[in-house]
Amino acid sequence: MIKKVVFTLLFMVACKDVKPPESKRGPEINAPEAVTVKGKLTTSDSLRLREYVVRAYAAPLHSREHQAYLDSALLITPTDGWLWQQKAMPLYKTRKYQLGKPFLAKAVEHDAGKWLEYSGFIKCIFSKEYQESIDELMEATERFGDGYVMDHTYNFYIGLDYLQLNEFEKAKEYLIRSKEQQLKDFPNDPPEEACHYLDWFYLGIADFEMGNYQEAIQSFDRSLMGYGNFGDALYFKGRSMSKSGDTEQGKWVEQKAFEYSDNTINEDNAIYEIYPYQVFHRLNQNVRPKTP
Repeated sequence: MIKKVVFTLLFMVACKDVKPPESKRGPEINAPEAVTVKGKLTTSDSLRLREYVVRAYAAPLHSREHQAYLDSALLITPTDGWLWQQKAMPLYKTRKYQLGKPFLAKAVEHDAGKWLEYSGFIKCIFSKEYQESIDELMEATERFGDGYVMDHTYNFYIGLDYLQLNEFEKAKEYLIRSKEQQLKDFPNDPPEEACHYLDWFYLGIADFEMGNYQEAIQSFDRSLMGYGNFGDALYFKGRSMSKSGDTEQGKWVEQKAFEYSDNTINEDNAIYEIYPYQVFHRLNQNVRPKTP
């Protein structure tokens, strides 16, 4: 179960995560109504700023008009980190990472307390700049303390970064930190609910990569308790069983994974990006039903 993490977000409209079971986060803030004015602006400038943001969100998110209205708003308040993040976010969602990166850097420059952690998340899941993601999330931890971004701990994303760098022992170290952080934050819930099912899944992946198949199976089982018939977890559980000698049962579990291939990683951002070790994603032709 996803836990409600209290954020102080005045302007947040970035891609949110909703995963099974249902999210307990508070309602998202609608951008045009969320506009506030920082610093001393004239009444005229304040009204113009609000109008530009409203017009930006009346235009399609990925349109040039959307960007142009944000540019106009930034002429009025060029140090607003949220406006810079809003310029970056649609570019990352359309895989124009190189174009979005300078805008994301501006958001961090003007409000590191809010956007440094977000930049670390973006570089992990979107642009795959894993070492930069690690550096930023570690800096965020050092400066502002451990926390959550997009419904996951900083340690979770650092763990994914290390998985993608094939540094599996470090990946496991940070995924264990993430697990322990959640167990501490939500002590009244059973482990499979207190700790997110993706934490259990990726902890299993780290052990799988290191050949710790029995430990991997235990983590995949926890993940499956949080997300029933999770296809990707079933697949790697089956492989772990086969590699540990239980070949017949392992093949059966792998086959079950293909039967439940629709139950894949379904973070909201999975519509834009394939997640690490995601087997049943839209680009994998091998997991699609064969046509006659």
